[in-house]
Amino acid sequence: MKNRCSARRIRVTFVFTHHIRWVPFELAATLIDKNQFEIDYVILGTSDPIIDFLKKNNIPVVSSSFDDYKNTPEVVKFVYDHLIKNQTDIVQAHWFAGSLVGMQAAYYANVPVRIFHREHPPLQYYNRHPTSKHQLIWDCATHLIAVTHRSKAGMVEDGIPEGKITVIPTGFDLAEFKTIDSSRVDKLREKYLDSDEYVHKRPIIGVVARYVKWKGVEFVIRAFKQVLDQYPDALLILAGTHIERSLVLEKIKAASKDDIVAPQYNDVLSIFDCLADLPDKSYIEIPFEDDLFSLFKLFDIFVHTPIDSIQETFGQVYVEAMLSKVPSVITLSGSALDHARHQENAWIVTYQNSDQIAEGILALLSDHDLRERMIRNAFSCATENYDILTQIRAMEKFYVSALESCSSS
Repeated sequence: MKNRCSARRIRVTFVFTHHIRWVPFELAATLIDKNQFEIDYVILGTSDPIIDFLKKNNIPVVSSSFDDYKNTPEVVKFVYDHLIKNQTDIVQAHWFAGSLVGMQAAYYANVPVRIFHREHPPLQYYNRHPTSKHQLIWDCATHLIAVTHRSKAGMVEDGIPEGKITVIPTGFDLAEFKTIDSSRVDKLREKYLDSDEYVHKRPIIGVVARYVKWKGVEFVIRAFKQVLDQYPDALLILAGTHIERSLVLEKIKAASKDDIVAPQYNDVLSIFDCLADLPDKSYIEIPFEDDLFSLFKLFDIFVHTPIDSIQETFGQVYVEAMLSKVPSVITLSGSALDHARHQENAWIVTYQNSDQIAEGILALLSDHDLRERMIRNAFSCATENYDILTQIRAMEKFYVSALESCSSS
């Protein structure tokens, strides 16, 4: 291995696929130390949004028409051939399909350092794929990265040796939050809110969560109903739902009682039922908003209340709210377990407790000093612990250490 990379830069290949834009990978591609590392990407699937970004920035990328684990033998061979030709020193794989393929290909290609970067919860809560396939990933990997300490604990719970796991939190581009032009916020205000000046003064409670049960959206809606008793003009913004209400209702209506499509929407229907209890025009739904940085600027209070500590393995929105200087009412899940302190940088509530959520929202709306103190502390915490440059420098140090340990073993 020493002869393999001693006379050149360390070659790192990322292997993954994702259906939506994933900014941390774009930042890694552009901010990593090019004097020390030579990176390239293997994307499973030709429609991943990062492909255009990488090409635009002249970063080497190849893509496969096989985008899931059903074609594992073919795509493993595809990635294997690339790794051999590239003489890759480190492979880092993400998500299930990318990891199942990437770790096998790297193992067969005898890549010295094979890193599985895991974002999902323990297997008892993540049963989409057979345990044997997960075990194959772990066995082929030489190192594993957890994004939070809770994530690491879940990996140990699954039987992964603790010595193989390193905790490196996901990083954020702080400049994106510091340089938001007011015109961008005004554009979203015009897009989603009424033009009446009165609307701009309404207390706005923001949620950014998909319509799935474990996100706890129902409990936020019930809490908001209580908030309306004291603030009848308050507005609830439900963003990032990933659901077009009209399309879902059409599919449900078209499905028969025995149709397998209907059960997929049980969580959504439950949320719809909760929303039916709210007054008209007291809430809006936003399936997806690309300019999330500006959207947070519309919120007076941010609420994120997963129903347990397990599912939200990292929880980017926790940090995004902190960097956006929006005070938060939260449950402890994902990264919040690593940084949140009650009434210091967040208002923490117990799981599945609408009364406590309402109490937190009302306290922050009525107490200016508390709100400002939490904003300052949260922003300081986020900039200290979740800066993308800090993450990338930690990854670079980790890469070098991992290679050195492989060469000495």
